[in-house]
Amino acid sequence: MKRTRWCGELRRNDTGKTVVLNGWVHRVRRFGKLVFILLRDRTGLVQVVVKKGSPAFDAAKKLQPEYVVAVKGTVRERPPKEVNREMPTGEIEVVAEELQIISTSKPVPIPIHDESLMSTTSEAVRLRYRYLDLRRPKMFRNILMRAKIVAAMREYFDSLGFIEIETPYLARSTPEGARDFLVPSRLHPGKFYALTQSPQLFKQLLMIAGFERYYQVARCFRDEDPRADRQPEFTQFDVEMSFVTREDVMAVVEGAMRYVMKKVFGEDLETPFPRLTFWEAIRRYGSDKPDTRFGLELKDLEAGVGTAKRYLVVEGGRDIAEYLTAEAAKASEEHGVRVEVITEGDLSTYGAGAGDAVIVAEGDYLSASEALGRLRLQAASKLGLIDREKKAFLWLIDFPLFEIDEESGRLAARHHPFTSPNPEDIHLLEKEPLKVRSLAYDLVLNGEEVAGGSIRIHDKELQMKILKILGLGEEEAMNRYGFLLEALDYGPPPHGGIAFGLDRLVAVLLGEPTIREVIAFPKNKDMADPLTGAPAEAPEEYLRDLYWLQIKL
Repeated sequence: MKRTRWCGELRRNDTGKTVVLNGWVHRVRRFGKLVFILLRDRTGLVQVVVKKGSPAFDAAKKLQPEYVVAVKGTVRERPPKEVNREMPTGEIEVVAEELQIISTSKPVPIPIHDESLMSTTSEAVRLRYRYLDLRRPKMFRNILMRAKIVAAMREYFDSLGFIEIETPYLARSTPEGARDFLVPSRLHPGKFYALTQSPQLFKQLLMIAGFERYYQVARCFRDEDPRADRQPEFTQFDVEMSFVTREDVMAVVEGAMRYVMKKVFGEDLETPFPRLTFWEAIRRYGSDKPDTRFGLELKDLEAGVGTAKRYLVVEGGRDIAEYLTAEAAKASEEHGVRVEVITEGDLSTYGAGAGDAVIVAEGDYLSASEALGRLRLQAASKLGLIDREKKAFLWLIDFPLFEIDEESGRLAARHHPFTSPNPEDIHLLEKEPLKVRSLAYDLVLNGEEVAGGSIRIHDKELQMKILKILGLGEEEAMNRYGFLLEALDYGPPPHGGIAFGLDRLVAVLLGEPTIREVIAFPKNKDMADPLTGAPAEAPEEYLRDLYWLQIKL
């Protein structure tokens, strides 16, 4: 019995029609001569009634939740007193004439149809049975909405003449700030591919090739240490454009977000988005991805070149003073600054009053600001100051081109080494590189970076100079990036682009606390997959072909 209609699409105007439905038994109730089945497919639910004497009755008596069935029957209106206003199909039901059990199901090990119980189910168990977890309406909605967002973005960029082009996942190792996943080559002993961390270099080559406008839904891979909300593989909606300025790229991105919000969510989005420079964001919010859905801005008590004393007034903060003190201790240790929470004495110096709390941080300006920025978010969340319905987009611009790497103490690119310096600061490159601003830009939504990009370097001489400043000699630079550097000899256009962190963008738009809630089959916090058991040992016959790795069998 092949499906002729979807469960969730039936309405009163279908009354009298014979339909065939395929789906899962959501719930089954038996009342003597009647069996009521709530049947579910991806479009929704519909009630099926099986009467005693019907050829379908014997099969209906055997049904259990999550059995897969095919039902043939006639649509009829429900009596007025039996209409279910909470279901889109609640005005009708299907009277079954035939019922076939396609497959049975064991009792499910997680309470997928009880959200209150699911809230107490561990993530480890959810990921172990992810195929069942995805049957939950909330999870199904998340994956469906993700698909709609991607489809809307494709529509938008297609309409502007962008071309979707796939770039390789197997490439050579070109370190971009994180560790590569290496793939040993069976055909080339002693050599490795690297899974690409991003399509960055390939999309620049596409601009040199003359495609001018490119996009791709790209899988990216980074072998990072476990972190709370990171995945070893993730998805970017990647974009690159030729003959553009920073303003051009930002305008296209704003149009994309406006289109997505209207098409998918039915909301009008006001553009252009507000802009903050990097140092203005640090000064006011203590973060380069500030959440501007609430106030609580930072202030200076003593501003110095090397050290500073900064503070934050939390109105009504005395009520959560114990919590703030505990979090201040963590922030102090993490950022290496002195942090104090004050709730007693004369607070007028800080512009605070009775019942308020003042958080003071003293130390390096950036570190003190970031410590207060962290506490700002925690205080706002604890006091319920954040408007969860608001979509606060903004641009962060004028990032420093370089920063000091904490581990090595050496100069490092803040974004990547192909980011163009601001032309106004090029004279500072050699003597004062930390003062050089970049033509990078981040799109921030509700305190999360959801996209990042820059205008790229298209001048080979300037690119070589940047690599030299980063400590790469000419030989090493050619070894790592020779294919790009060579391409820059053949008429490169000025170009720039951006990459949306698709997982994070969808999670923030849907109000989910973690990207794992919008990925069909994510890894856990330890970068492992409880469902498949990955990573796992490789088959012995594969290892024999990689004898040069010297892996003991």
